[in-house]
Amino acid sequence: MNLRFQILLFVLSISLASLASPTDSISTVYRDGEFVTYCQVWVKASDSISSAAANDFDYQMRYDLDALFGWAFKGLNLRKEKKDLMLFYFKSTNFNKETGVIRGKGDVIITDMITYPNIIVDCKLSKKDYTSGKSEFYIDLLYSNGFIKKMYATFTVVPKKEVGTWYISENHVRFGWFFDIFITQSRFKTIMEWRLKRFVNNLRSEAERREKLIKKLTPNP
Repeated sequence: MNLRFQILLFVLSISLASLASPTDSISTVYRDGEFVTYCQVWVKASDSISSAAANDFDYQMRYDLDALFGWAFKGLNLRKEKKDLMLFYFKSTNFNKETGVIRGKGDVIITDMITYPNIIVDCKLSKKDYTSGKSEFYIDLLYSNGFIKKMYATFTVVPKKEVGTWYISENHVRFGWFFDIFITQSRFKTIMEWRLKRFVNNLRSEAERREKLIKKLTPNP
């Protein structure tokens, strides 16, 4: 089964899911050294609240990294909170308004083997809004000194009026030569895939928390 056909099946499953009962899913395919992960979750929140949560991530990724560890990055073990096969210590981000580039800095640690300190990752984060209410957030790798060779991702907010919202992510990553050898297909699930799933679920939890709070504070007519 080729990659294009797998992507078609994934898109088709989303369309069918919108007609049937909402179903969360995540899957990763591997082709020519590139990992491609698809994830979708159903959000029980209005389109405005779901979009606001995604917009807050976009803003804090640029200007307030520490705030993200209280919700979007919560439980992702990105600051060595617990021992694991491969650890990440996400130290800082710096946003250049003129170029639109976000520079992230952090350490990558392979437990009991080696530490790669102060790895630099330069990315561009952008957004496109549609008249339908759908929003797409894009992140593209511009530079990395060794850890990642290629990376781009799309996070989409798809509203279903008066029903809820889909959060859909598609992530493409190709690692640098050493990490490409170390991160096998089986290891990818225990190192990266669960983090991608947890991240999307964190955004959903925040949107649903806000939805419940607004309903609680809004008096009945």
